[in-house]
Amino acid sequence: MAEHPRPNPLSAGLSVADVERQLEGRAELIATARRQHAELESLLSGRRWRRGLLRKPELVPALVARAEALREALERVQRRAATEAWSEELPVLREARELSARRERLTGLARRRLEVLAVVPAHLSLEEVLTRLEALVRQRPSWELNPGEVLVFETDTRRHPRGRQGEALRPGEGLSLRQRAAPLARSVLWPVVRPLAWPFLGSGRLRITSERVLWRPVFGELQEVRLGTIAEDGLQLASGSLGLRVVGNRLLQTRGMTDAEEVAALLELHRQAPLRGAARSGVRLESVALFPAKLGHLSGHAVLRPQGVSFIPEGQGPRALSAVTGKPTSLRGFDAAPVLESLRWLPGAEFDACVARVVEATGGQSWAAGETRYVAGTPVWRELRLVRGGDALVGKVEWAQEAAAGRLLREWPQALPSQG
Repeated sequence: MAEHPRPNPLSAGLSVADVERQLEGRAELIATARRQHAELESLLSGRRWRRGLLRKPELVPALVARAEALREALERVQRRAATEAWSEELPVLREARELSARRERLTGLARRRLEVLAVVPAHLSLEEVLTRLEALVRQRPSWELNPGEVLVFETDTRRHPRGRQGEALRPGEGLSLRQRAAPLARSVLWPVVRPLAWPFLGSGRLRITSERVLWRPVFGELQEVRLGTIAEDGLQLASGSLGLRVVGNRLLQTRGMTDAEEVAALLELHRQAPLRGAARSGVRLESVALFPAKLGHLSGHAVLRPQGVSFIPEGQGPRALSAVTGKPTSLRGFDAAPVLESLRWLPGAEFDACVARVVEATGGQSWAAGETRYVAGTPVWRELRLVRGGDALVGKVEWAQEAAAGRLLREWPQALPSQG
């Protein structure tokens, strides 16, 4: 025998108040939730939604606290409406359906807001999305270094595409011949290109510290990701390699960075062994000089140490990175110089072990001080010449490395004067 729906409560002589009374407080819960959801939807739809969340700290916790009771109330109303054939005009039923539709809209809106700050798993409920969103908004990152935090690298694309500051690379230090020619090209081309390129280049500042990576865009909020939270595939280059997406405890997205691949390589180094946490000491290895050099006709980078010198050919950045981390990399557009410079955060023995792996992986060479002679007599900033047998390694030491190179060469056991 087919089931017949129960009579409409209104047609059965029950008033709206009677129906709401039978729902045992669920109608009031739905009415209160409608107001809360409407307020939150309006707040998140605004341009200053972050500020709105901060000004109303009670809004999200109140909504989340009633989540389970609200879910049960909506299910109860829908179930009774179907079983008892309620009229569509019944206020509690109309409010329940409006609230369900608003929750769906609010879920999409909250997810879009959260996606600006972090990666959002697909399975999260509205309350879970709101809880994560509020937590990230309240944990506002700081551009200033925290106590014990050390600056590793800084680049300012507002000045020019490769404007660096901080501790990682000083002007001209460890750059290839092509990179050293870049300032002249910029001085000629940049005044012409800048007005057209400004929306894409010159868009902010980036910092890598011993703990975090930070991006401060010209327009928009400061972004931050902790190095230890970056996922295995959490470094993603934008199309054309002019931007970088970093996925970790938060989401960081840069744009207008012509050195995005080099920045990604530095992040790969500092987020994992052996460099992860190494910069926290705030001390870099001093008994080393890094400088561009040539071995015969081959261009590259030289690493001068008390016990000898190593040469890494130019264009070997990816192999150098993989040699240090022990993992393959898809990055391509960077040289070995920033990798070698980053190794200075390691103690001497670890530095030498990493350099030895880099030399082997890149097809470079290492000469021991005992079998190599330094041809003295010419300032190292003009020419530094090292000879072993019939081979000569020739380079120029930048001003920031002159003192270190001078100290090292004075300690070499076979430092000989020039033969004129």
